[in-house]
Amino acid sequence: MKLSIVFEKLKKLGLTGYEAQAYLALLKLGDAEADEIAAAAKIPMGRIYNVLSNLEEYRLIRAQDTRPRKYACVEPAAAMERLLKNKHEELKQAASELETLSSDLASELSGVRGEQHTRSFWTVAIGDESHELAGECISAAKKEVLFFMPSRMTSERIKNKVIKGLYSGIIKGLLDNLEKGVEVRAILSRDVDFSELEENPAIKKMLMHMGNRFECRLAEIPATPFDIIDGENVLLKMQNPINPEELFAVVNVRDTKLAVELRKKFFTIWDKAEAYTGKTGNCCD
Repeated sequence: MKLSIVFEKLKKLGLTGYEAQAYLALLKLGDAEADEIAAAAKIPMGRIYNVLSNLEEYRLIRAQDTRPRKYACVEPAAAMERLLKNKHEELKQAASELETLSSDLASELSGVRGEQHTRSFWTVAIGDESHELAGECISAAKKEVLFFMPSRMTSERIKNKVIKGLYSGIIKGLLDNLEKGVEVRAILSRDVDFSELEENPAIKKMLMHMGNRFECRLAEIPATPFDIIDGENVLLKMQNPINPEELFAVVNVRDTKLAVELRKKFFTIWDKAEAYTGKTGNCCD
């Protein structure tokens, strides 16, 4: 056993260098007084009592209440279990603090970002990254999200992905949007049976907003699917030319003029589309 490797592992579990040195020295000594531990661990006498106090607090060693005090290590398996538990608690606390920090920053940075975009900007994501890009844009919505997916092939693809749980991130983003007051409207294919999706827990939650912030209508138009976010952000979705049932790429275009034109097209079709009722009889008009 190389003590240098063990020493580094103890540090990874949360001990300082002096604490790891003292613990290993005491483990070899069996039981010892503070000055013996300091000498064996090569720790200054001015530091040894603080180090031993910390190891007692971690419940890695025990002290015999005599003059002078003598120390002995707790059985290693129990000691390492306690160290691991302490590390878990430390990481849990750190994760909680980071989540709070992230949430605060997201809110603060949103206030820094300019509200009006005077120039066009576009970006492309391919394959798995296309879902990530779509999720980012949808989650950032503040007022309105419009989904135009009236072709049978597109609607079938969306349905199958939801059934397989592959759109869970986007669905969660939509639910968050609905909770914060964003209006969501979708035009889907009337030739696709979506009723089995109503058993999906996330879809059930969305349907609770039906007729309020969430509305859905049905049409059948073999057109390129697109999303419009807040009247300025457009997602154009390209099918895979080799396998048309798969999404190949998403083009994100930030262009108010294009968004306005597509929004007019959306509502022209929306006004003539039939309301989605589903097997539960929910209606969105």
